[in-house]
Amino acid sequence: MATIIVSFGVPSDGFKALYDQKHTVHIPPTGVRFSREEMLALLPEADAVLACTPFPREMVEAGKKLKLIVCYGAGYDSIDIAAATEHGIPVVNIPETVTAATAELAIAHMMSMARRIRELDELVRTMAPSELFVMGRRMGTRLEGATLGIVGMGRIGGKVADFGRVMGMRVLYTARTPKPERDALGDEHVDLETLMRESDFISLHCPHTPETHGMISREMIALMKPSAFLVNTARGPVLDEEALIEALREKKIAGAALDVYIGEPNVNPAFFELENVQLTPHSGSNTLATRNQMAEAASAQILAVLNDQPLQNVINPEVL
Repeated sequence: MATIIVSFGVPSDGFKALYDQKHTVHIPPTGVRFSREEMLALLPEADAVLACTPFPREMVEAGKKLKLIVCYGAGYDSIDIAAATEHGIPVVNIPETVTAATAELAIAHMMSMARRIRELDELVRTMAPSELFVMGRRMGTRLEGATLGIVGMGRIGGKVADFGRVMGMRVLYTARTPKPERDALGDEHVDLETLMRESDFISLHCPHTPETHGMISREMIALMKPSAFLVNTARGPVLDEEALIEALREKKIAGAALDVYIGEPNVNPAFFELENVQLTPHSGSNTLATRNQMAEAASAQILAVLNDQPLQNVINPEVL
């Protein structure tokens, strides 16, 4: 029987296929992550690992028996792919499982900011009833008829575009090349500068790579309309946080919503002082159904490698 490590305490129902085959699954309590020391102690006997937390070179090298590293989600920038490749260990991700939930969170952030939900909730809780129901207080913004800019038209970006189109939004998008299937739906392929300049809502969905690092720079943010909103559910380092903080502080843009940050799990405390930013803790996939689907997809990948069957979504296919 094989030994599998799950580095973070996620709902375990999705691992039923592993338990049914009597494999050993090391998983911490829900919401708890194995420490570095615990991971290094467990890895020498592990056949596979589900990396829900950073997986650097020292952990790759500690896994002397590793046959597979599964990234718990779509983005794999927290795993040392080069080290895994050097040691002949395939790395896979499970992007299809997180698409809908992450797109829903991006849209939820847009709607919350546009209709000023957080502010209105506070008014109801704190204002005298005689003063509460006054027309014109905390006026919001409609999404219908607004322009939605998608930076990165992959699975999640495409789902956000679909949601936006249903709500009557014009959709602009950036991608390396135009996507005919999106253009046929009425989405418009534009360059980043045009998207930043024309969009009322900008949603980031690009991976973090050397090419995209800091892509949403001070110069790009300066192109935004004063009435525009920015949402980042992609990766923290694609955005210049200091430039965003300055733009929010000086009211150069209407607002921002962040689910990802530079230096996670730490968050720049300057954001806590701003009223025009919404913050969530990397929660794009944080629904019970999604997390169970992720565990099921990861289990299927692990069983595939244990049974010498083909893997899906291999990041470093040269090791196969």
